[in-house]
Amino acid sequence: MGNNRRHGPLLVLALLLALALASCSLPFQTQPSTTEETSVGTSTSMMDKAGIKKIKADGGGRFDLSATSVPQESVGLAPHANDVAYLATDIDKPVKITLELPHDTLTVKTSDFKMSTYSTSPFVDTVTWFEPVDGLDALDAAVAAANEHFGFSHTNLAAWEAKDFMSAGSKGQQSLGMGVKNGTAVYLLVYWKKDSPAQVLQFSALIAPGYYKPEVQAEIAEYGRAPIGFDADGE
Repeated sequence: MGNNRRHGPLLVLALLLALALASCSLPFQTQPSTTEETSVGTSTSMMDKAGIKKIKADGGGRFDLSATSVPQESVGLAPHANDVAYLATDIDKPVKITLELPHDTLTVKTSDFKMSTYSTSPFVDTVTWFEPVDGLDALDAAVAAANEHFGFSHTNLAAWEAKDFMSAGSKGQQSLGMGVKNGTAVYLLVYWKKDSPAQVLQFSALIAPGYYKPEVQAEIAEYGRAPIGFDADGE
């Protein structure tokens, strides 16, 4: 009995050690996290001051925005803030940016690139870039190419093709509305000027989760806009 009392603590210690080692060999279990599941990858560029400087120095960058709920801080922006992070370069020194968007991937060359957030949402809302073209003929071709890719509503496209809006002045802007042909909600605004090479297309990719509900996409496809008063966060 004396031997059992002497070895008792050693046996308990050995048993505890064996259980500890066994638990280490079990798969590590984690609870699903909405932030982790929708966060962008580690190779994504950043839109804080240091990130913008790096994109300029490298001549380009990449943003993984393929999730429809991209946390604002994951791209270097302050969470829950009304903010527009703006990258601008000389027009003859554009940067090349790859955008991995919901259901689509684009590579754009631009000297003006913006990312917008709102205090009412934890997610990145809009990514905007500008593309210049030379003359109205080139602008027509660029709009046709954009329509082929994004698919704008027949009403908005017909208004553009008629160009009645140009009779009121020598310059202005015209909306093509939103398109969702490839799944990504993209808004196009065109800045035009008669008899000038200064023609600019402004694209905005809407990536907040509300734009990707089936009923919202159906309304965008038909009317070229999101439902009036809808919640961009999709709640």
